[in-house]
Amino acid sequence: MKENRINHIILPASKEIVKDLKIGDIIYISGLICTGRDQVHKKIVNLVNNGRQLPKNFENLKNSAIYHMGPIVKTKSDGSFQIISGGPTTSARMNPFQNTICKNLNILFVIGKGGMQGVNWDKLPAVYLQFPGGAGAIVSKFIKKVVSVEWKELGPEAAWFLEVENFGPLLVAIDTQGGNLYMR
Repeated sequence: MKENRINHIILPASKEIVKDLKIGDIIYISGLICTGRDQVHKKIVNLVNNGRQLPKNFENLKNSAIYHMGPIVKTKSDGSFQIISGGPTTSARMNPFQNTICKNLNILFVIGKGGMQGVNWDKLPAVYLQFPGGAGAIVSKFIKKVVSVEWKELGPEAAWFLEVENFGPLLVAIDTQGGNLYMR
């Protein structure tokens, strides 16, 4: 029986680390991540497909992570933001966009729930990490700060750039070697 490994990964990470991860491994990540649901994915793909430049904040995501999440956000009295809750949303809605997102943003980790289909995990390379549904309230404990937000007019569907520390446990549910917990 395979022993699952626990990995603490600092972002940005190397592609070699991602290629070494296997389904069932548990990871915790620290560093900059971005949230993105349907509207963010559509907006990014539309900009890329039309040869337009993405906002500067997205340059900081190279070898980092995107989290399929629509947070509950509080605006504090000083104008800064606080994430109150941030559970994962169903990732399957992002299936048509994920290859373009990962390739153009150089994303190594996709975080969500429910799995994904049609993504070229081996060619990107990237892995799919599952965060438990129903655990949104504890996400705020991992967020050190909200760094910035793009497309704030999208509300919770905006792209929130978050500095996280020991965010997890995240389960490697789809790896770069074809391992997929959803297809067993």
